[in-house]
Amino acid sequence: MYMAQLYIETIPYTEEAIKKFEHKFDLTPKEERFPIDFPSVYIGESEKENKHSKQIQREAYVGETNWIVQRTKEHLNGGPNDKLNQLKKKGDMSLHIIGHKQFNKSATLLIEQTFMNYLLGDPKFTGIDDLTNDEVSGLNNGRSNDQPDFFDREMYETKVFPEIWRELQHRGIVSSLSTVKNSPLFANSPFKNLSSEQLKAKRILLDKIEDEVSKNTQSTKVLKVSGAAGTGKTILLSSLFRDLYDNPFTVDKDRKTNVAMLVRHTEQLKIYQQIAKKTNMGNVVFDVPKFISNGKMFDVVLVDEAHLLWTGNFGRVKGDTWLPDLEAIMKLAKVVVLIYDENQRVSSRGYLPDNLKQIVDSAESVSLERQWRIDASEQTKRYIWNLTHFEKNSLARPVQDSNYEIKFFNSAQKMFEAIRQKDSEFGLSRLVSTYDWKFSQGSKPKNGDDYWMIRTSDGLELPWNLELPEVQKKRKNGVPWQEVPESIDEIGSNYTIQGSDLNYVGVILGPSVIWDDKNNSFGIDSTKSMDPEATMKPSAAKEWSNKDVVDNLKNIVNVLMTRGVHGLYIYAEDSRLRQKLMDISV
Repeated sequence: MYMAQLYIETIPYTEEAIKKFEHKFDLTPKEERFPIDFPSVYIGESEKENKHSKQIQREAYVGETNWIVQRTKEHLNGGPNDKLNQLKKKGDMSLHIIGHKQFNKSATLLIEQTFMNYLLGDPKFTGIDDLTNDEVSGLNNGRSNDQPDFFDREMYETKVFPEIWRELQHRGIVSSLSTVKNSPLFANSPFKNLSSEQLKAKRILLDKIEDEVSKNTQSTKVLKVSGAAGTGKTILLSSLFRDLYDNPFTVDKDRKTNVAMLVRHTEQLKIYQQIAKKTNMGNVVFDVPKFISNGKMFDVVLVDEAHLLWTGNFGRVKGDTWLPDLEAIMKLAKVVVLIYDENQRVSSRGYLPDNLKQIVDSAESVSLERQWRIDASEQTKRYIWNLTHFEKNSLARPVQDSNYEIKFFNSAQKMFEAIRQKDSEFGLSRLVSTYDWKFSQGSKPKNGDDYWMIRTSDGLELPWNLELPEVQKKRKNGVPWQEVPESIDEIGSNYTIQGSDLNYVGVILGPSVIWDDKNNSFGIDSTKSMDPEATMKPSAAKEWSNKDVVDNLKNIVNVLMTRGVHGLYIYAEDSRLRQKLMDISV
């Protein structure tokens, strides 16, 4: 039905070609003259061969318009500063014109933004751009473009756009939908269509940021986004980042606001840096130490996974110049926005002494409640929440859910085989584990092994994450761990997978996770953990007890078990817990 209403044509980006395209419709009845006289979406695509790698590099520009012929002529006559003309200088140029009988203005804005979202995750394209700051209304040209809802929006999202994309794939223009959806860039895209809850939170933050940057004050305002794992905090921050970059506020008549993104988590840092590079944002993404050492002032600083900020001098910085991460960041910004979830604080490096706790607790906050990562029924989401929060009587039989698979294994080897099968079918499926086996990044084991290994009681033997040479090589080129194909033969930890999505996650609960038979829940035996960052006493802590260690180790379980979008597999090394899981298996 929808394909019959779809029109796609590819022409050269030239004045002659657009004139020929227009003349094709000279004798067409007015009601059939789409996309000529109707809203449409267009993609400018350039390609050239890289002189060094000999590979084809492709870049894209996405736009939408009510009059495609006139708009193309405006581009052609727009001079060297027009973005399509800039793209043409980079290689051979084509224009893909997309019309549909169902298109209206709201629909084309949605389709345009969705294209930006998907092209960002498409490995065929090395760069993408949009109509930002163009005179014609575009993707992010003003904050009013956010559309929480409109008539038949779901139809455009679930039927019309996929049909358009598949037709473009058939023509060899884009990659498959599954390839794109498995990309971390797609998962963290700033072009996601936000939920009404996220939109409301974003607008609150933008209003508060605008109010603060306009004040003539030396103080720093701290704002906070809170919410459990998988509630869309990173997507909200990514969208906020792009909006602030594309649409800066006016500080005074001579200057616009600037914005920086800070990340302490290595894998997330790589993802944000790729996003910034692919969307031509420049040098605006930093790891925390580099940002602090640079000492450059920014109006707005966004901090993803702020619960991972260091609060002690673990970097051996000179004591007379060192400050905790948060304090040092606040000295370099007018507004600081923190993504913060205390239930994902997994290292003692993030322990909050009283003065820092006061800053975090008193920050003006917006909260996200709805679970987005886990594609499951509300009953299944609640079941996982109870497990990961060690709730009493949470070790019960899982509910049946056609959209989400929870499975307990008596063998880690069999769970690995199942994860490999899911990875071959759907991609982006990995094993992860609690830190209960020795590991020291950057050094070799002294027992003769080539790699730091996890060895389970049933005979599974696999290296820890970041051990295999192929993985190390691709990570040096900026590829996140879970996107490296060879990482299927490694076992990830919370230090590589925090903040990321997997289709299916297989969690090895090491010896530190036991059965609390009194509460019929997971329990923690902290003496079995080998994670120095979770178990060490922070220098800033006046009081430190085993409860603090247990809290860190519980949070690690929470992080690991909330990665899976479509499924969660669990194997327990502790024999009593493993038997309990077998007893409640479906």
